[in-house]
Amino acid sequence: MLEVLLDRLSHIGEVPICNGYSNRAPHIFGFCFPLCYRCTFLIMMFSIMLYLFYYKNVKLRYWLIIVLLIPMILDGSLQTFFGILSTNLRRSVTGGLFGIGLAGLITRILMYLDEKESIDYKVYPLSRTIK
Repeated sequence: MLEVLLDRLSHIGEVPICNGYSNRAPHIFGFCFPLCYRCTFLIMMFSIMLYLFYYKNVKLRYWLIIVLLIPMILDGSLQTFFGILSTNLRRSVTGGLFGIGLAGLITRILMYLDEKESIDYKVYPLSRTIK
């Protein structure tokens, strides 16, 4: 596993690090992007939506989070187990949806921890502990 990663790192600009297939990654002026379409859109949408969800205090419903996660899981499973190749557009869409769902899930967890932390402070105020 480490050998594969080191080999891919030595070929940055030729193949993506994640899957090693240059036809599944965006190319800019002949330079192959370090991540495939799926990973690129997953990370991009995750980063944008995590920021928006958390700072705008948006909580996605759990059923919607699950619905957003399923397409990429199905697409990846079809490729892995049945040899059905997906297009770069499908990889981009499913990766983006997964990124949104993952951001929604992480946001729910962070907001829960924030609420729990604020409750703990209300129960044990700092001014009472220092005397």
